[in-house]
Amino acid sequence: MDILFICRDGLYDSLINHLAWSISLCKGGKTVGILFTGDALQGLCNGMINYPDSLAGVEVKKAIASGADHLGLSLHSARDPKGIDIRPLLTQAKDSGVLLFACPIWSNLLKLNAKLPEGVSQITMEKLMDEISSSIKVIGGL
Repeated sequence: MDILFICRDGLYDSLINHLAWSISLCKGGKTVGILFTGDALQGLCNGMINYPDSLAGVEVKKAIASGADHLGLSLHSARDPKGIDIRPLLTQAKDSGVLLFACPIWSNLLKLNAKLPEGVSQITMEKLMDEISSSIKVIGGL
């Protein structure tokens, strides 16, 4: 793998950044993966994704949705046309070739294996250690 991102924050800005960068890199021919850990994994599995305080206003959310359209990012909520939903962006990332992994430690600690969103795969510790050690770049923190 060329680049493995580690995404630990379950905030919209963090998730959008990791997914958008990964999609762009895959379009440029790179092999890219994202490892979702802790708060990010919990948020994706249980729909408890939050906004940082500076991005929590209604007008900011509308601006994000509008900006996503201009960037070609799928963020529209099926339930709320003016809202944001990360699931379409997960699908877009998967369809673009981004490898999406659930951290085996946090999957087990939080008992999330049966709740993983579509496109996010379980990975064993052994396979994860192979991916980390063979990746050209690992970006993010645990």
